[in-house]
Amino acid sequence: MALKKVSVNALGNECDLLVDDNTWTAILEPALREDSAAVECLARLLFTIKKAIDDGPDGARRASSTLSAGIELIYLYTDAHKAARKLYVLSLTGQLKPQDEPLRLINEAIEREEVEDELRKKGSASKKKRR
Repeated sequence: MALKKVSVNALGNECDLLVDDNTWTAILEPALREDSAAVECLARLLFTIKKAIDDGPDGARRASSTLSAGIELIYLYTDAHKAARKLYVLSLTGQLKPQDEPLRLINEAIEREEVEDELRKKGSASKKKRR
C-alpha cells in the first residue's frame, strides 16, 4: 500500500492520499467487473464518511466509529475468520494440543504485540528526549 501519494482529485484539488489509485483499483476491480450496484453503494458510503469527517470533530468521531463497525463486520467474511472458526471447531472436538487451543494462541499473540508496542513507545519517547 502506497502512503501519502500526492494526487489531483476530481475537483482539481491537490490532495495527500493514504492509498493511491493503483491500490483502489486492485481492491475494487473484481467488484467493478461483477457488481456495479455494489460499487455505487460503496461510493455513497465513502461520500457519507467523507462528509462526516469534513463536518468537524464530532463527524470525524462518528466516521471513525462507522469504519470500526464496518471492519468488524467485514472480518466475518475473511480467511482469518474462516480459519479461526475451523480452529474453534477442532477445539470443541478435543483434537488440539493444549498449546494450540484458540484462546491460548490468540492471547499469546496479543500479549507479544502489547510488549512490542510498549517497547516501541519507550524507544520513541527516549528519542524525543534526546532531541
